[in-house]
Amino acid sequence: LRPGQHGTTFGGNPVACAAGLAVLDTIEDEDLLANTKRQSEALRAGIEALGHPLVDHVRGAGLLLGIVLTGPHADEAQTAAQEAGFLVNAPAPDVVRLMPPLNLRDDEVDAFLQALPGILDASTEDGRPRE
Repeated sequence: LRPGQHGTTFGGNPVACAAGLAVLDTIEDEDLLANTKRQSEALRAGIEALGHPLVDHVRGAGLLLGIVLTGPHADEAQTAAQEAGFLVNAPAPDVVRLMPPLNLRDDEVDAFLQALPGILDASTEDGRPRE
């Protein structure tokens, strides 16, 4: 190999390796995998328990969840969520994506679940899905 033929931006250098090891240590030390499982189950169960007419189902794995809506209201729900202080996005007209951090706390899950009915209601004209 001659100079310039082989290289990488994100290759294994001492700083990148140290950062990677620090992340793995944090995941283990803070038991973030167990927290992810517990919070994911709480979010999924809480959303489905609302019985809101705009929610069809929840899909996804871990804390990467999609609230599948019964109609194309995701953009409006995203705006309403942001106005309520929650960052979500609308990757499809009928899907609201949740992607909270792995260190999500119980009180944050509770606050989102309490705000969600109002967020969904605000995404339609009268609180019911439009035809």
